[in-house]
Amino acid sequence: MIPKIVLVLLSSFFLKIHGIKHDFYVSVTSIRHSTEKQNLSIRVKLFANDLEQTFIDEKGFSLGILKKSPNENAKQHIEKYIFSKFSIIVNEMEINMSFIEQKFENTERVEEDLIICELEASNIPKIDSIKIKNQFLTESFDSQTNIVFIIANGMRKTLNLDKKISEGEISFN
Repeated sequence: MIPKIVLVLLSSFFLKIHGIKHDFYVSVTSIRHSTEKQNLSIRVKLFANDLEQTFIDEKGFSLGILKKSPNENAKQHIEKYIFSKFSIIVNEMEINMSFIEQKFENTERVEEDLIICELEASNIPKIDSIKIKNQFLTESFDSQTNIVFIIANGMRKTLNLDKKISEGEISFN
């Protein structure tokens, strides 16, 4: 009886350390338009362990971001991933974005660590409509939700995108 209890306790401990999971799969993207600067500031927040798992599942290699020692090409891999899964069309024209930086927000629990990517798009004086495609992590997690907050023309709008509906459009007229 005691060996069974010990085995169960050790198994649950092992799974918690190595099978890091959470109850929900979500990313948050905020897009802020500045009429003065005529640009978009874009901030993408992803759970680091979900991004790591996606690279292992889809690309067959680890970024090393959970060990706090990313591999030497991690930034380039993440940047390429972001641009392959995310696009913005403003006033019927696809915009070019620049990758500004990526940083990590560490917490006490590894499954809550975030990777934050900052992007920017220039030469956008006015927004009448904005169309977003966001497919972050949907290839690995069927229940992934990608929340997009858009602040433009003094209004705040929200899109909830997922695997089935990965694109949404908002009009500011």
